[in-house]
Amino acid sequence: MNQMPLDSESQAPATSLQVARVIDLAAFVGTELASGRWRSVTQDEIDRFIALTGDRNWIHTNTERARRELDEGGTIVPGQLLLALVPALLQEAYAVAGAAQSRAAALRAVRFRHPVRPGDVFRLRARLILVEQRPRFVQVDAACDLELNSGQRALTSQRTDVYFE
Repeated sequence: MNQMPLDSESQAPATSLQVARVIDLAAFVGTELASGRWRSVTQDEIDRFIALTGDRNWIHTNTERARRELDEGGTIVPGQLLLALVPALLQEAYAVAGAAQSRAAALRAVRFRHPVRPGDVFRLRARLILVEQRPRFVQVDAACDLELNSGQRALTSQRTDVYFE
């Protein structure tokens, strides 16, 4: 899957957690992973996302109206776009060398806590909350927050991935 291009001036990501096997992540449950690089989303990226999803809510697309009518004076990044960025951001936080494949299994407790505007800078803060061997796969649950450079949390969620070795 291709990732939408993001801010080219972002800082390089911090060194991510690297493990040989998925179950090795169990040693890091409760540990906050290294934060990813700072990112932003442009109005052009929003417009391309909207073209794919068909969400024509003016708060995302009408820059003139948003400038006049919204408190912060600009459009708002769609929450679904922010949520769609989480998998790639999480891959910056940890990597498993020996996993044959992985799949997203669940998203829970998704909360859009603070609006993100085009050009706002954010990063992923993630913490492993469960790593459990199952009969056919290893389940990995992570608490994921998108943090604005102001320190506010824009998005919080819990994500479950399953890994097949």
